[in-house]
Amino acid sequence: MGWGTRIALFYGSFVALMLFMVYMAFQEDFDLVADDYYEQEIAYQERIDQMTNANSDGQKVTITKGNDGYQLSFSEKAEEVKVHFFRPSDDTKDVLLEQAAVESVLAVPSSQLIAGKYLVKVEWKANGKTYFQEDDLFVN
Repeated sequence: MGWGTRIALFYGSFVALMLFMVYMAFQEDFDLVADDYYEQEIAYQERIDQMTNANSDGQKVTITKGNDGYQLSFSEKAEEVKVHFFRPSDDTKDVLLEQAAVESVLAVPSSQLIAGKYLVKVEWKANGKTYFQEDDLFVN
């Protein structure tokens, strides 16, 4: 086999390898965390203000595991409560709960959550202010 044939085989195999790599790259799924990610990023200052309100006013949501689910305990009566159990690995398994008012405890049945990691995002109003808190939750 001559030099010309070897060079042609080398370049041919290089091109085939590059085409295979391009094919594999197009098979990869790159999902954003949220469909409206850029709009959420622009409005993030409001989220920072809500977290600052929670810290300065001593508002906290505590998540505890009970016999038949999880309880979210609020410091005081909360209004317009939105709880988002965000599943980083699969957004189809997210759970979104909304309540008009919660006296002190919001119960979440275990049947709504599957085993794995969740990021619990809680937004609520109390005393005319809006609050926000994020916590990790590992369901087993």
